[in-house]
Amino acid sequence: MPQPYEEPGSRRPYATVGLVVANVIAYVITSAEYGFLQISEGWTQWGAFVPSLLSRPEHWYRLITSMFLHGNLFHIFFNMVFLYGFGKHVESVLGARRYLALYFLSGLLAEVFHTAFLPIEGAFSAHVPALGASGAISGVLGAYLLLFPGTRLHMCVFYFIIPLCFTTRASVFLIFWFATQILQGYLGASLGVAVFAHAGGFVGGLALLPLLLPRERVEMLRIYTRLRSFFFDIFPAKPGLSPGSKAVLATLLLAVVAGAAYCAATAPEARNVVKVLTVSVGYRGVEESESVIILLDRGEVSVSPITSSGVRVVVNRLNALGLIYNHPNAGKDLSISISRSARVQGVPVRVSLDAEFSYDEWGLLNSGRGSMDTDVLQCSYYSCVVGGRETYSFTASTESVSVGFQGIPVVELSLLSALSCIAAIAAVVRAEDFEVFLV
Repeated sequence: MPQPYEEPGSRRPYATVGLVVANVIAYVITSAEYGFLQISEGWTQWGAFVPSLLSRPEHWYRLITSMFLHGNLFHIFFNMVFLYGFGKHVESVLGARRYLALYFLSGLLAEVFHTAFLPIEGAFSAHVPALGASGAISGVLGAYLLLFPGTRLHMCVFYFIIPLCFTTRASVFLIFWFATQILQGYLGASLGVAVFAHAGGFVGGLALLPLLLPRERVEMLRIYTRLRSFFFDIFPAKPGLSPGSKAVLATLLLAVVAGAAYCAATAPEARNVVKVLTVSVGYRGVEESESVIILLDRGEVSVSPITSSGVRVVVNRLNALGLIYNHPNAGKDLSISISRSARVQGVPVRVSLDAEFSYDEWGLLNSGRGSMDTDVLQCSYYSCVVGGRETYSFTASTESVSVGFQGIPVVELSLLSALSCIAAIAAVVRAEDFEVFLV
């Protein structure tokens, strides 16, 4: 956690503590159904940010509510540790009101970036709920980088259960972290994490700090830190962003600008089809229902991860049988009664199906109902084997369908993202005007 040499004053971090408390209370309320281990599906569907809903004003409340929702215990814990550790120092310089403005505006800009970079993140992301305070906290990290680049950070990471602790400069750690977010985003290695939202929040912190910084407060704190360094610090921290650090930051920001330009250019040409199916399944007295996202891109169909076990079994079998997408059946209604094998997770499973389906103009399943008797797999980390047989009844209906990024202002938000990066570059060039610790 950050341990700056300066003590920026006697202001108590009321806003930072208030944000931590608000986030924790929200987590307790939204995770109570699952023993406080993870957020409930109902709260996620109600309050998370979904880019495809941006065109509907009645859902704009999600821009704020999503900042107070967290997926699980680890998510809320690490976010709050970073928020308090870095936020209290940024708040001590900005004051509560300016700090809150930075926090929430950075959070909004994170959602702008998440939407703007959909052509790179993938069409699935337009319909997958995104939640967490990470984007707003990233803005706090960006502001911290400009205010305290030369301070020491004492960090610990875990390698399995072994803690590895080290000390590094704030500028080194935060620039490295920013680089990893961009790299993961461009390589598609984010594992479901909205890394461009993190990058967007960080850019927001860099770009907004010059507009919110009280210059007289900074001058006072500079005098204080010089005196403290002179009297108390035997090995004072190196101040400032070096020319090399500025060059690296500017290069990273230009890489984001290039990505934004790519998204603005390619978004209007996207022709992928995204359909959201509501699939309801009943078996052994259990009733499950889940929204399943189907992506059709260049004749290839992909299905979003499914959490409900019964829904997952039914959708996997229908997909393996070629009944989720079947181009020859485009625009047709079918009655199907079959009994044959299909490969699921590389394992042959027997499926008996009696159902009625209708297909849309692309050959994607539009609606259906029926019953299925099938082998059920038991999977370990290494492999899957047939573990029994189960009978399911199911219905499927279309919740929404979109072509490309229809109804999502990707182009406009890409341009806003690029302008934000340019403003951030301007702030980085003048970094010495904002930092508190100078000698």
